[in-house]
Amino acid sequence: MVEHAPCPSADPDSYVDYIEQFTVPTGPQVAAAAGLARAWFKPRFVGLENLPDGPALFIGNHAFMAIDAALFHLYLYYDHGRYVKGLGDKTLFANARYAAIAHAMGGVSGQAQIVERLMDRGKDLLLYPGGAYESIKPPEARYQLQWKTRYGFVRLAAAAGYTIVPVASVGPDEYYDHAISSEALLHSPLVRYLMKLGMIPADLRADLVPPIPTGVWGSLLPKPKTTYFAIGKPISLAQYKGQSLTARQLGTLRRKIAKAIEGEIGDLLLLREQERHRDGWLRRILSV
Repeated sequence: MVEHAPCPSADPDSYVDYIEQFTVPTGPQVAAAAGLARAWFKPRFVGLENLPDGPALFIGNHAFMAIDAALFHLYLYYDHGRYVKGLGDKTLFANARYAAIAHAMGGVSGQAQIVERLMDRGKDLLLYPGGAYESIKPPEARYQLQWKTRYGFVRLAAAAGYTIVPVASVGPDEYYDHAISSEALLHSPLVRYLMKLGMIPADLRADLVPPIPTGVWGSLLPKPKTTYFAIGKPISLAQYKGQSLTARQLGTLRRKIAKAIEGEIGDLLLLREQERHRDGWLRRILSV
């Protein structure tokens, strides 16, 4: 086994070969953690009949602290036998220690040349276009897509003739509140001092500065919010295979995908309200 992953930018083929060795961990420690998370978050999937037979690019809304990605990835495989590779910001994989953990858990650097090669191999992929920016959004922006001007995922999927599956999550955005916002933390005296000392890059991206979270009763333990995942109806891009889409076409397709996800989020919020009586008193108290 290679100790360090090849550089995805310099040697994308070797990098893809390297990450192919990883599947969902099934060891006793992972199984125990998965069991505890299942009891805490009560993950539930709806719309499983929409899962396509062929490979797909799963596109979803990202939740605060990105815990949703791990839960979706883990339980889609454990409970429903579908293994997806999670695409992440390349800057997150620049740290070798983080990259090793992410690779072992099914994460992949989401650079275009890597995505193209994984699609050529017919892999199921999971992407949150909002990325780190969406995962640290303030509480008032819960369940809102924040994709900025990102169209690359549509362009890549269309060129490969891939199927896009809209997915949504409700619950993970409420695991934590914010004690200190990202913006306030970035401009705090402490962070400014660390920048001055060179311990933190002076050009640190704001979307990579997480807020200070508070969970159960002000602790770092996430609130036990019942978690819902929805699988939307697949959107086939087979008709665009090999084509280079215009800006207008990219915009139209992106709006269609976003609308589908927003619709699934709305349906999940309604379903949660209808089933809220199923939560026990202890879960309700801990979720305040």
